[in-house]
Amino acid sequence: MAIFLTLLTVGIISTLFYTPVPEDMVQKLEWAALGVPIALLLWQMIQLSHKGAEKHKQEESAPTQAQPSAAAVEQDPRKLQDAAVIQFLSRLQEKGRLIDFVMDDMTPYGDEQVGAAARIVHQGCQEVLGDFFKIAPLHDGAEEENITLAQGYDSASYRLVGSVPEQPPYTGVVLHRGWITHSVNLPRVSAADLLEDDAYVIAPAEVEIESAQSS
Repeated sequence: MAIFLTLLTVGIISTLFYTPVPEDMVQKLEWAALGVPIALLLWQMIQLSHKGAEKHKQEESAPTQAQPSAAAVEQDPRKLQDAAVIQFLSRLQEKGRLIDFVMDDMTPYGDEQVGAAARIVHQGCQEVLGDFFKIAPLHDGAEEENITLAQGYDSASYRLVGSVPEQPPYTGVVLHRGWITHSVNLPRVSAADLLEDDAYVIAPAEVEIESAQSS
């Protein structure tokens, strides 16, 4: 459109200055020579207005597209993993009082008191582990038995201690059978869970409310 109006203006002006024109057409061509540039200017102003409105619209929508939503931010894998571990600790605390046992100062307590508390911790934590993991001994044999590890043994499954030769085979005694889990079912945490205030609370503080006395 701009090109057409520009060429039309040039044609009209050229006609006025370089081509013989009847007198009754001169005034019309002069008005046309004035009107066409005005029309071109108005058209350009309209186009600029439309472009400005479109740019403003894009700028308004840009933050929504450029900035991740709150849910996307909270879906940071590290945060989700942290929250899952915290929920796991929460279950260990709830069932076995593990956090109380580990964080408490044991100095004032005697061995019998510590042993009694450890039994409660053992029973509760064993239940939680059974809920979330399928754990079994890694080494099928018994402790204190002799074992020989040949070339190509699974180094991730056996940790060598003592005087270890440079090359296998290694002959030694099983000090600990190790543990392996065949399945993991840790608590699942969603972005909505992370938005809650209690996402990082292992155990809430307990407050006993005294019953209101009647006046």
